[in-house]
Amino acid sequence: MSDVATQIPAGWYPDPSGERQWRVWNGSQWSHLTRPYGEPPAATPTKRFGLEELATLDSLRRITQFGVLAYYTGFALLISVVGHWPGRAHPVSERFASAALGAAIGLTLIGTIYFAMCVRALRGRWSLEGLIPVVNTFVAAREMSRRLAMAGAGPRIVLDILLTLGFVALCPTQPWVGVALASVAFNQLARAYALIDLLSGPALRTA
Repeated sequence: MSDVATQIPAGWYPDPSGERQWRVWNGSQWSHLTRPYGEPPAATPTKRFGLEELATLDSLRRITQFGVLAYYTGFALLISVVGHWPGRAHPVSERFASAALGAAIGLTLIGTIYFAMCVRALRGRWSLEGLIPVVNTFVAAREMSRRLAMAGAGPRIVLDILLTLGFVALCPTQPWVGVALASVAFNQLARAYALIDLLSGPALRTA
């Protein structure tokens, strides 16, 4: 990249790929954030979209696209496999249990990494609780709720914790409690999408 290019201020510019859309230049490289052509963005991108804001948006988008699905699918599968492990009541075959356990651990780990990165982006630093599986999902929920200034966010997160514990306790005998975990995942997605909308502002919302 030339010295001239690196001196271009961060902001919205026509996509250099030739696509009919705007793309964010963060001051050193092109971001993945785009919006269709229309009225030029009215916001002041240099002030609103520094590297920190772009990193937070990128992390939140990864949570909505991959993190929530990977984590909650893996976690639900993990608890289910452990509850029906060979030797327990209503066991599955040993071969299926081993394969499912590997997939469950992999998905849960991937989701945990995305949530850890999300907590890091929201706080601006790494923290121990942000790295602990299961715990970091609720830490991310708390940080997103704080950014959104959500009323009654504390009780809502406590409810999510209770629903998760209920799923862990009842899943082996009551498969229908998977609905409870699905509602927790839905709440996570709702928070993430709301925060993306808030941080993006009118200039980033597509028509």
